[in-house]
Amino acid sequence: MKIWTIGAKVADLDAEIAFIEAMGGSLIVDDRIAYEGQVHRIPLLKWGDKYLHLGRQMVYEGKLAAPLQNGLCHVVFQVAEIEEPRRRALRAGASEIAPPSRVEAGFGIRDVAFLRSPGGTLFELVRIVEDRVPALP
Repeated sequence: MKIWTIGAKVADLDAEIAFIEAMGGSLIVDDRIAYEGQVHRIPLLKWGDKYLHLGRQMVYEGKLAAPLQNGLCHVVFQVAEIEEPRRRALRAGASEIAPPSRVEAGFGIRDVAFLRSPGGTLFELVRIVEDRVPALP
C-alpha cells in the first residue's frame, strides 16, 4: 500500500483551490464524482509531492453518524486489489463505512472501499482500474 491522496473537507472549494495554487500547488482536474445517486464536486490538486482531494462534503459522509469537520478528513491508500487489504483491515478491527464499489470520473476508473480504524481514522482503499492522472515524481 502507498498513499495516493489525502481528502480534505472545506467550506469554499474555489477559495481553497486559489490558496493551494498560491502556495505552488496545481489543479489537476475539477472533478464531479457520482456516488450512490449524488454528484459531488471533488477537485484533485497536486500539492507538494502528493495529491489532495477537496470537497464540501465527502462522498462517504452521508454514511457517518455525524458530519465531518472542515480540514483533513481521510487518507487514500492505493492497493493492487481491494478484497485482501479490506478483509485484513476488518479483521484488525476496522469498521466498514461503505462496501466496495466502482467509481468513474475525470481521474479515471477506481474500485474503492471506505473504512474507519478502531481509533477513528477514516481511510479509503483504492484500486486504480484506469488512470487519467499524471504520475507524481
